[in-house]
Amino acid sequence: MGLFQKISQGREFLEEILKILYYYRGRVIFSLAGVALGILSICIIITTIDGANKKAKDIFEALGPDSIMVWRGGERQRAARVRGTLTLTDAEHLERIEGVYDTMKVYYTRAATMKYKDRKWQSSTIGSTTNYFESMAWGFQVGGPFTADDYKNAKAVCVIGSKVYDELFQGEDAIGKVILRGRLPITVVGILQERGGMAGGPNIDDRVIMPLTTVTSRVVNDKKYLSGVRLKTNRDVDETIEDVRAILRRNHGLQGSAEDDFTIRSSKDILKFVTVISGQLFLFLGMASIVALVVSGFVLANLFYLTIQERRKDIGIRRAYGASQRGILLSFLFESVIITLLGGIAGILLSVILGGTFETLFDIPMLFSYKVVVFALMFSFLTGLVAGFRPALKASRIEPIEAIRG
Repeated sequence: MGLFQKISQGREFLEEILKILYYYRGRVIFSLAGVALGILSICIIITTIDGANKKAKDIFEALGPDSIMVWRGGERQRAARVRGTLTLTDAEHLERIEGVYDTMKVYYTRAATMKYKDRKWQSSTIGSTTNYFESMAWGFQVGGPFTADDYKNAKAVCVIGSKVYDELFQGEDAIGKVILRGRLPITVVGILQERGGMAGGPNIDDRVIMPLTTVTSRVVNDKKYLSGVRLKTNRDVDETIEDVRAILRRNHGLQGSAEDDFTIRSSKDILKFVTVISGQLFLFLGMASIVALVVSGFVLANLFYLTIQERRKDIGIRRAYGASQRGILLSFLFESVIITLLGGIAGILLSVILGGTFETLFDIPMLFSYKVVVFALMFSFLTGLVAGFRPALKASRIEPIEAIRG
């Protein structure tokens, strides 16, 4: 019988609190909205950082820990878009470095209009060697890579990314179809698997890959220079990088303290970069979410103080009928926690809804997991507990006779 009495009392306690929250629903909604915004920020932090880290790991695994990228232009020159510092001769010399077992040459062109029937889309064109897809560990939805014969004879063929396929073909069969790049007709031989956008960067599925010989002879008319070279080595990566730097500085006549006119990056640099970006994102959004939660906590506390003044007589009557100070304290704390937990749930739902919007508009990968729900509900609970404690303590100390007289 004791257990049933406790259940009944608990149900009555909950019903009473829900009635009170409904009566003050205007203030409750106002407080709930503030908490929801703070929790939304926290959810965005966690999902974005997790998504960025996952994307970085995926890229790292695709590139491999033994990869080295060499780009034309030094750090300042790349910002100024300087051309003509990395040559085909440089690439041939780099191929001979001890331990290098794979070399991929690329030439990036400016975005150009791709046209199929009445559909148009601006996309960048990449000229590359035949090992591009194997080296990038990039599979195909349909079709396959261009062949050695296509490369040797500079044929007008291409492989398109999934974004280009969606924009130009919209579900139609693309293999064997001809698209126009400017005035050059090129035949589609393959469609790449989707990889998704990079955090803060361009959509990597928005690209058209052609044979390097085709791009240099029929698109840009530049048979001397390259945009970049990617190497894979079975030696220590750092030692190989030093060899690469020494060869390029010698080839380019750079001596003493002269700055490099090329840029070298390894797969490790990608993880470092994402770590820095994640830290900055965490700091910015973290401050925003803390401010939102602090403000909502203050609003909730002030609204509770106002509510206590209006409910002094009710509190006095409850005390007169035997309610303990502890019971009054727990009652008000429970009200506060319910409001913030509801706000937390609303924030989680908003993050799920807006997550897709962020990914679509900004190409920001977002990864939802149980961790998001746990952190959101934990912060909601703590906010309700901290914001409601002082008002609840004040309510529990109200003397019944003075409250009834007032």
